[in-house]
Order: sequence, then C-alpha cells, then structure tokens
Amino acid sequence: MKVVYIGISIILMMSHVSAEMEEHHDHVGFTKIELNYENLNFKNSKKKYDAKRHGVKLDFQNDKQHMQVYVEHTDTNTKPIVPKDLLVNKYSFKYEYVLDKKNIFMLSYIRISDNIMDEVNDGDIYGFGYKYKVLDLKQYISNYNHFKVYQSDIKLGMKKRFYDFNMMGAVVGKYIHLHHKNSNPFSRKAKSDYFTLGLKSHIDYGKWHLSMGTYIGERAFSVMNQGMKVQHHAMEFDKSMMFGISRDFDKFLLQARYVKHYAIEIPLENKNVELDVFSILLHYTF
Repeated sequence: MKVVYIGISIILMMSHVSAEMEEHHDHVGFTKIELNYENLNFKNSKKKYDAKRHGVKLDFQNDKQHMQVYVEHTDTNTKPIVPKDLLVNKYSFKYEYVLDKKNIFMLSYIRISDNIMDEVNDGDIYGFGYKYKVLDLKQYISNYNHFKVYQSDIKLGMKKRFYDFNMMGAVVGKYIHLHHKNSNPFSRKAKSDYFTLGLKSHIDYGKWHLSMGTYIGERAFSVMNQGMKVQHHAMEFDKSMMFGISRDFDKFLLQARYVKHYAIEIPLENKNVELDVFSILLHYTF
C-alpha cells in the first residue's frame, strides 16, 4: 500500500505542474524506420543463459493519425531443464487518432509465436486507450490458451524548458489482474493482482538525448512500451531500471540503452534472477 500512496502523491503533484502541456508530435508528415539489436544476459536463472533479440519498426504520423508496426524476433539459449532453445516472434500494431490537440484515441494489437510455451503461443493482446492533455488511460486484454490478463494503465506527463534543456517526465501506474490463473501450471503460482509504479524522464540538449526510468513494484505478464511490447513468460518482475543516451545525425538517430531487471521465475519459485539488457537502436526519418 505504501507504493500506492507514494504513486498517488506523485501523480497529483505532476498533474499540477503539467496542466499546460500539449501533445508532442516529433515527426508529423514523415515516416521513421527503427532497427534494434539487444543482448540479454540472465543471472541465477534455472532456465536461460542468454538471448539475442532484433526487431524493425515502421512509424508514420500526420496531423490526424499515428501508426506503428513492429516485428521482433528473440533467440534464447536455454539450460538443460528446457528441451530446446526458445524462439519467439512478436508482431505489434498501434493506431492513434488525433481528434484535436487535447484528445487522442488509441488501438493496439500484439500477436505472440512461441515454440515452447503452449500456454502463451498464439496469444493475442488487445489494447485501447484515450488521452486527454497530460492524462493517458489504457486498457489491455491478453488472451492466452487457458487464462486471461487484464491490465489498466494510467499515465501523467510533464514537459518543461530550462534554458537550452527540454525536459519531459511521466508517472505510470499499472494494475494487472490474472483471470483463471489456476487453470494451468504456467500461471498457477503467480499472484492474482499486481500493481507497479513507473517513473520516466527524458532530457533533450541540442542533438543529444538522455533517458532514464524505473519501475517499482511487482508485475507479471505485463504490456509495456505503450502497447507495443509484452512480457509474456512466467516471470515476476520486482524492480527495473533503464538508462539510455542518443544523438541525432541529420536524418539518423543512434541510441544506446541499458536495462536492469530483478525477477522471480514463477513456476520454479526461483528468486534472485537478474536480467541485463544492452540495446543499440538506429532510427532513420524520411
């Protein structure tokens, strides 16, 4: 409950300082393509050694519409307890309609292909949302073979300029409920309900960009990245921290990012799992 009280207090403060913020359109009238490569290293995991992930995203935005399509492949080197290496493909789509500067509607969809875990293979995740000024509300429904996950997100943002620095921040609250979790061994040992609080910040200075973020509080089977990603395996994340730095080169943007997760492998009740993720992303605008 302490985390909830802290989150509510921060949200109230941020809603006060963010009252004049308008929706930010960073590439209206242009299309972006993003290529990403990630190296994942697991510590204290009983199932996984490491993994490689790569993806491509197309991003188009005009005055009224914003569309994103993302395809991702992950190849995980597994330990002997798992019969074969894990191969996962995910396909994501998000559509936003801008009614005016204050009102935005969102629809999203994710499809999962997993060569080992039948419980989540062919899983479908549907999302819809509404944004009014700085208040962003989203609801996700994850349909798996024997259970469902309902997730409600609330996000409040801020944007300030200080001399030559553009500063943006956000507070995110995620409530997650597992329905029929006891129907199968994959999700049986998970909790029925989770709540996690996220804090994000972004600073622009000329051609340089700095990003930082953290999530505090447990979560599992969570939809992330504004509906474009999902953590679909039975891992209960306790804390996550992110740091990223990027630079503009005319039409290109190069970004390096590091993420640290602390987690529990739920079916095995294996605690103290750590996950380090190193990423390189290249954006091209045309």
